Amino acid sequence: MSIDRTNKQPIYRQIYEILLSEIAGGLYRQTGMLPGEKALCQRFGVERNTVRKALQILADEGRVLRRRGVGTTILPGAAAQSGPARRSIMRIAQHDYLHSGDGEGFYIKLIHSFEKRLSELGCDLLFKSVGKDDTVADAIRRAAPVAVIFDSYNHSAYYHQALQFGIPCVSINHYTPLMTSVVSNNFDGAYQVVRRLAAAGHKKIAFILGKRSHQTCMERFSGVQSLYMARGLTLRDDDVLPGNWLFGSGVEAGDRIAALPAYQRPTAVFAFNDDMAYGCYSSLARHGIAVPGDISIVGFDKSGRYDDMFPALTTVDVNLDAMVDYACWFLTQSLDGQAPGACAKIQIEAQLCDNGTIATIHQNQEETP
Repeated sequence: MSIDRTNKQPIYRQIYEILLSEIAGGLYRQTGMLPGEKALCQRFGVERNTVRKALQILADEGRVLRRRGVGTTILPGAAAQSGPARRSIMRIAQHDYLHSGDGEGFYIKLIHSFEKRLSELGCDLLFKSVGKDDTVADAIRRAAPVAVIFDSYNHSAYYHQALQFGIPCVSINHYTPLMTSVVSNNFDGAYQVVRRLAAAGHKKIAFILGKRSHQTCMERFSGVQSLYMARGLTLRDDDVLPGNWLFGSGVEAGDRIAALPAYQRPTAVFAFNDDMAYGCYSSLARHGIAVPGDISIVGFDKSGRYDDMFPALTTVDVNLDAMVDYACWFLTQSLDGQAPGACAKIQIEAQLCDNGTIATIHQNQEETP
């Protein structure tokens, strides 16, 4: 077996898979050793570092033992392991962008969806969270993934570090011109929400934003502003409440709304994700404010995280599974050398899911003073 230099899969990964297949086939049964690094370099026509990368993967998987001055010994049971190992795809997320535990439920659902889909494709999902003291390049060298998924926003330096390895990369939930990006149509999703609220007669709408620097937040807010401009409506500063994507910031926004005199309260709240929407809902319920009887609430993302704790709220389905399906298709096609070479922005359409938490404002109800 020989390497295929037209294949976009890294050379060291091809060598690893060839050696693994030969181990499984019993080629080295008599000696119990792999050929030396020099012999492998001559066989495959590559530099020593390339061979060492392939051997290190085998060692990390417990299939061989590498000893200086002795060589690479095949460990007992290595030949019995079935076929080539599953390919690993690394998901990279930035420390200061994503949250765990109490963080946005969207990302938990995203991870689970990737795990399920990649498993069906015979791949394993690796996780790497990077911060100021980490480098993506080091993580890729250690884990040797066949492809990389960038989850939401990351520093441009991280993208460049991954691209230098020549392996397929895709960004999900954040657009970057450096690689193919799969995103939801956040602008249109927010536009649909405000149009639906306006059609129901709501003129006093409060908006709970996520972090303003995040692309997702900016796109959703642009959808709101576009509808307001199209209808000739005024978006007041008091209507825009701060949030950070977390449940607690929704609670704080709800407390702030509940503290207003009843005639000054908004008739509807549009939170830019479900975590904040449910946080606001819990606060309003604690203050005896009915949803949607007194105030309508709409979220975003359709995370399903709170289905067992609260009634379903009207939300926007970003079609996360479709995003994941396309990202996985792109990566597998890239590994097979079949994906388009040019970077593309793939935008998945969002859909408003009406779960009955938008009430209709009748003419006899009090309007904005």
